[in-house]
Amino acid sequence: MNVGLLKNKNFSLLIFGKLASLIGTQMQNFALSLYVLKTTGSAAKFASVLAVTIVPQLLLGPIAGVLADWFDRKKIMIYLNIFSGLAVGACALMFQINGGLSMPYIYALVITLSIISLLYVPAITTVIPTVIKKEELPDANGVNAFIMNLGSLTAPALAGVLFGLYSMFVILIVNSASFFIAAVSQIFIKMPKLNKKPEKINFTTFSTDFLEGVKFIKNKRLILNIIILGMIINFAYSPVLSLGLTYISKQIIKITDYQYGILESVIVISTMIAPFVCSSIAKKLHTGKIIFYDILFTSIFMALMALVSSAIYIGLFSSNFVPYVSFMVVGFGIGLIITVGNIALNTMFQQEIPLKVMGRVFAVMGAVCTAAIPLGQLLFGFLFDNLEAWVCVASSALILFVTIMIFKKTLFTMGEEKIEENIQASELNINLPEMANAVEIENSDF
Repeated sequence: MNVGLLKNKNFSLLIFGKLASLIGTQMQNFALSLYVLKTTGSAAKFASVLAVTIVPQLLLGPIAGVLADWFDRKKIMIYLNIFSGLAVGACALMFQINGGLSMPYIYALVITLSIISLLYVPAITTVIPTVIKKEELPDANGVNAFIMNLGSLTAPALAGVLFGLYSMFVILIVNSASFFIAAVSQIFIKMPKLNKKPEKINFTTFSTDFLEGVKFIKNKRLILNIIILGMIINFAYSPVLSLGLTYISKQIIKITDYQYGILESVIVISTMIAPFVCSSIAKKLHTGKIIFYDILFTSIFMALMALVSSAIYIGLFSSNFVPYVSFMVVGFGIGLIITVGNIALNTMFQQEIPLKVMGRVFAVMGAVCTAAIPLGQLLFGFLFDNLEAWVCVASSALILFVTIMIFKKTLFTMGEEKIEENIQASELNINLPEMANAVEIENSDF
């Protein structure tokens, strides 16, 4: 991982803005959960609104992707950060006037920010491959992941201190300010304008451009297969980890709140180590093999999680210390492996998807993969209620293992084909286009 990339002014401004808004948002999410629990006594009420935010993602995600490709992405990021800051600031004002926030205000805020992110994410996704050279993308994504995970680690601690010493009002003010800080930093980023806005905006032009993104996915076998894999992983892995981690820790191994906090910290630390691991792996293996081994080892660690949570394993020990440490090791391994795979995938997408259609492609991928999550939550939620936890986790591990073995040949073949393309281009003395240098950098309009 080359931290020297932070000397790139555009890249460092992007990372600084992302980190500021990330810390503010993470602090708000953490504090809101505590606030709802404190005022209503029901954390389930806040969890329900988070589930509701998936609906606009599914319905509006593809539309947002087209808009991100139509309009100036830099302006989109700046304006949406300002709008987010105003929305959070308005909630802070209502908190001060009313002496608190009712659930309708909280629901409105969370859903508003979720809808804003639909357009914001496709826009900001294109920035790294725009300001960074193609061969530096693996290191750039590693630096980005490390700093963002560091922010995720510190945000809850900061929120806990501020929430305990002051109130939810201070958290809202901090988050509002973080969005404005992000907007200011993005004003000074110099990036090419690659948007292609049609002369007439109507349903015909929208459908044409949207189908162009779908057609690109269909013609790129590697990306299409990754989307299918993503759906299966989100269906079988994400719900099990989100449900199983807490359930197994508290109900089966019976650890304390303090021990659970340490467990979560260890998992976050593993995601911070992952960029360093990914940087060396990317130099030895092509993306297809990285994805294969990533999901394969994830399935193995999920199987180990099932073993650790079984009554047979726990019954071998007189206390829960060894099962707790074992569970912590498994959690560390899963966090490390999944983060390495995510960094590799992001790099591959940035290298394979043209910037002019990246918004649409990412939006379609996000909508399709996200749709699998609630289905998995429904199924595995039912299974956790009616079966032993280790059976549910083992079922997830089996689904992942069978799936990746089915895709093994495809991933290996596609990776070799990509290497062959690069070799042929090198032999013909062809310079493969670098996204960062494909267009002239224009001065900011701001």
